Amino acid sequence: MQQDLTVFWRNNTRASELFYDLLTRADQNAYDDDFLAALAAYREAGGSNVHADIFAAQYLLAQGDPAGAAQCGARAFRHRSVNHAVWRVLARAYTALGRYEDALIMQGYMENIYGIPIAAPPRPDVLTQEALDRLTVAVGRPSYAPIAYARMQSDTKNGLSAHEDIFTGEFLPVSRHITPRYYVGVYTEQELHGDKVWLLSAIRGTANFIPFACGDFTFDIIRGERAPGRANIELAQGGAAVLPILGTYPAQELRIHTETIDDTARLSIGTPNLFRLNERTSFSSDHSFIVGTPIRIGRAAHRRRLVLNVLVDALPWSLLRGRFAELMPNAHRFFERGLIFDRHFSIGEYTYPSFAAVETGMYPHRSQIFSDKIAVELQPDYITLSERMRALGYAASNLMGDGVGIYNGTSRGYDRLIVSPYRLHAYEGAERLQRLLDGLHDADHFVLLHCTDVHPWPSASFQVSSTTQARLPLADRLSGAHENAPSPYLRPSRISQEAVYQGMRSVDRALGTLFSYLEQSYGPEDYLVTLYSDHGVPVFEDHHSIVDEQLTHAAWMMRGAGVPENVVSDELVSAVDIYPTLARLLGFPVGEHVDGVLPRAFGGPGRDIVFSNSLFPGKLYYLAARSDTHAFYLRSNAPVDQDGTVDLAQSEAAIYPRGHECEASYDVDSDALRAFFYPRVREFLRGIGNNGEVFPMPVK
Repeated sequence: MQQDLTVFWRNNTRASELFYDLLTRADQNAYDDDFLAALAAYREAGGSNVHADIFAAQYLLAQGDPAGAAQCGARAFRHRSVNHAVWRVLARAYTALGRYEDALIMQGYMENIYGIPIAAPPRPDVLTQEALDRLTVAVGRPSYAPIAYARMQSDTKNGLSAHEDIFTGEFLPVSRHITPRYYVGVYTEQELHGDKVWLLSAIRGTANFIPFACGDFTFDIIRGERAPGRANIELAQGGAAVLPILGTYPAQELRIHTETIDDTARLSIGTPNLFRLNERTSFSSDHSFIVGTPIRIGRAAHRRRLVLNVLVDALPWSLLRGRFAELMPNAHRFFERGLIFDRHFSIGEYTYPSFAAVETGMYPHRSQIFSDKIAVELQPDYITLSERMRALGYAASNLMGDGVGIYNGTSRGYDRLIVSPYRLHAYEGAERLQRLLDGLHDADHFVLLHCTDVHPWPSASFQVSSTTQARLPLADRLSGAHENAPSPYLRPSRISQEAVYQGMRSVDRALGTLFSYLEQSYGPEDYLVTLYSDHGVPVFEDHHSIVDEQLTHAAWMMRGAGVPENVVSDELVSAVDIYPTLARLLGFPVGEHVDGVLPRAFGGPGRDIVFSNSLFPGKLYYLAARSDTHAFYLRSNAPVDQDGTVDLAQSEAAIYPRGHECEASYDVDSDALRAFFYPRVREFLRGIGNNGEVFPMPVK
């Protein structure tokens, strides 16, 4: 790789000098006219707007203006949500304004990442249950809601303390703008009333409850409101709806009254019970119950009967593309009558940022959903895919997911989420969807199925399928047996490879059943099916870069109303393009925040470059920028900071012909290639490169 990258990326020396001058002045508490002059010079020199806002907030706090400081801090937080200097200045400003709960959350972030102890709030009444629950999310991990790795509690003897727990039988502490709120129940289907709640109660709090029990438990999370013993449901004239109601008490009796009915039903505790209504209905009980969002019955001309997104986690298109009909014949049969993108690339190498990129249409460094270490929430004005579909009147359901988008808000448009961190088998998702459509055939649905059958896991900690174990010779069965690396870093082994192949077969069998059902029950104009993967797998060949094609060349295919038929497209497309594509086909707007572009296959401008990057705090930064003919690779020599930025001044970069990416002696260079790649890559890296400007690490 080229060692001298100054012709590509040169740090702003003047801005950096002014940044560290401002740091020195701030450390000396010298918030005077000279500080303001240096801040103005920093802005004029092209310094970071985020850093400038942090310094401005510090100055305003010193001048006794916490409201102005909070405004500057909030603006910085919007663009750099995982930054300790932002958290610190906001904690001070919120405290000064009497917004103690908000200040507590900023301190929780500091505790989470840097171990800085949370200061006791100035008033004991601040530590309400709601505040403690919000703090729980702040100090915990963002993946796998409703799990709470550190459930916060407070008492006069011990002060603040934490224990492993879950949110269940209660509302999730997500953003207050998400209404109705999410109530956490348990998934039960054709089982005894209350069995799963009993089971959860029996094992809750036991040793290793989180990884071994709760990690494989299936939760039913539904948007709803608590009814304190009574609820009256009004329907529009001639309207109909299916109403979910969850019980909160064992063997709970629900009284139901209409003009023609006066009867009772038993509620299953913690599980949605569905009631089809076509007139004003009154419900009452001796105990409170949860009334979910009504599912609207009826069709609308602007909607499809079914919009289905299938996320096949880790499906490696680089491996599958040449053997699609062989390895997944049912999926191939279905999608060959639609559109298959042959050159689709994920934005990253693992699920957490990749899922958010699809749901928002945004690159992770712009949405700020990049770190699976902390649950910062998506800004409210970044409208997600599920929110768009819900606004169109679809019944929006995530029937199979792992909870990664709940705490961070990227799943906030779904009315129902059935989640289990590791038990995401395609056959279960296919059956759930068919049951839903059988019962609610007269509603318009938007559904997400997220299955992980294909996803490789380290053999030392994860049970691969019995099919894989049984069919391999002993030596192959034992290959990789002691490996326990994170999945993007797994090495090639026969057991991992066979597990991937078996996962493809399992997914394909389930999809075959599902697609046959759709073709028998719907006309082609009634549905829109999208299948995509969030990344690839590393287990088939030794890889040189975390953003190689084997980890980022992902699947994307579509079939249904408005989709070209019998097309395999070779245009470059990105995961962020799924959002504007669905917008064009379904008729919802695309906000200015969206980074995706409409592919040429749908009449859009398309793109001439796709970006895949590994933006993982604590590791080196990697970027692959691909054109039709070449790929630009960049690797930093400094680790990514916790805030998702990195000093790029000493990065190494090279350009390769496609098909020879990162191969020794294949790197090429020319003025034409630089003229194509350099400006586009510079623009993408805006907000990732930090100009060597880093705020000092907080001290415990």
